Amino acid sequence: MYLATTDAAATATKVTRGRVGGPVLALGAVSLVTDISSEMVTAVLPLYFVLQLGLSPLQFGFLDGLYNGVTALVRLLGGHAADRGGRHKLVAGAGYALSAFSRLGLLLAGGGTVGIGASIAADRLGKGVRTAPRDALISLSAPPDALGRAFGVHRAMDTTGALLGPLAAFALLWATADAYDAVFVVSFCVGLLGVLMLI
Repeated sequence: MYLATTDAAATATKVTRGRVGGPVLALGAVSLVTDISSEMVTAVLPLYFVLQLGLSPLQFGFLDGLYNGVTALVRLLGGHAADRGGRHKLVAGAGYALSAFSRLGLLLAGGGTVGIGASIAADRLGKGVRTAPRDALISLSAPPDALGRAFGVHRAMDTTGALLGPLAAFALLWATADAYDAVFVVSFCVGLLGVLMLI
């Protein structure tokens, strides 16, 4: 749910009526790419934890719920940090980068539960940090009468990435005989591309 609101009259990019501006499309493209990266890992984590590491479904569900709760709390901190000095792009970029590099943590953990848990925590921390400043950037990039359209376009692109991510992950697992490391490597590369697009 998007919570960012602002008086964008003085700062909004001029947008042709009926269209969204380039900055909104760029942010949408970043979200599309990074969601492919994120959902590639999210889709295979239950299988990885239960089938490879031997956790029970109940244990995995508890961990996942805990991580999601932390993400919600961190969103408040991310929004506060971004508002201090108007550093929305910097804070959002830091969140995207943290999530991207957490994929390397999954790869280097070598099946160690502690290392994998820390990597997932870093990913969720990155998600929490980037959400509020990203939404603020969208608000600042659209005139007041086009905010709904801007968020709608961004959300559509974001959801497209969330759809493509699991498809890519399971295609990789099928092609590599369940090599989860291949999913983590490709996810990192895609996530890094998203960070570079934002920069």
